[in-house]
Amino acid sequence: MVNIAIVEDSPAEAVQLEKALKRYAEEYHVPIRTIVYNNAMAFLSKYAAEYDIIFMDIMMPMMNGMDAARALREKDDKVMVIFVTNMQQYAIQGYEVGAFDFILKPVHYPEFKLKFTRAISKLMPQKKAANVLIKSESGMVRLTPDQILYVEVQQHHCIYHTKQGDYRQYQTMKSVETQLESYGFARCNNYLLINLAYVRKIDGMSVHVGDTELPISYPRRKLFCDKFEEFMGVGV
Repeated sequence: MVNIAIVEDSPAEAVQLEKALKRYAEEYHVPIRTIVYNNAMAFLSKYAAEYDIIFMDIMMPMMNGMDAARALREKDDKVMVIFVTNMQQYAIQGYEVGAFDFILKPVHYPEFKLKFTRAISKLMPQKKAANVLIKSESGMVRLTPDQILYVEVQQHHCIYHTKQGDYRQYQTMKSVETQLESYGFARCNNYLLINLAYVRKIDGMSVHVGDTELPISYPRRKLFCDKFEEFMGVGV
């Protein structure tokens, strides 16, 4: 899964970029999750190092994209930034803040595809490191984060629940959470780590993951719901 943030104050231009991403995902079978922020301050206030690529408009009210990129680098010096602007002269300054590239407005798909392919090609070796290798007595299986519905801990073993079946491995929940948290996973209680992409609904003290209803603990409910809202882009 490639996690992308779009920071763009124009709804029409944000939609245009989302359509380009959706088209690319369908053409090249690349799973993409996109969240749109309509201003840089909202984006920075909620920022967590969970994105692979950030598309940043430059000319925005309150805080422009260049200043936002400088503030972003104080929080995350590794995330890939691509400026989207109708002013090429400003985009070139983006290299001062480590921007990967820039795309001119209005976004035309052929140019977008060329530059996004370059970004994906650079990103993929890093994404491969997210693979989870499950070792059991009978052999080994490799999972990617988007295959995992949720992880459950039982007696010092973690059980990975997937659509293909369940896989069991001796390890701590903390080690699993550290590996998967940046890929949209969150704990709903002390022994369950949920892939938020598969959450169908949260109903009281229960969360429905696919066809399975799982309990939410009271101490973790607020943080879990906050993470789900952030994952879905609610309130942005």
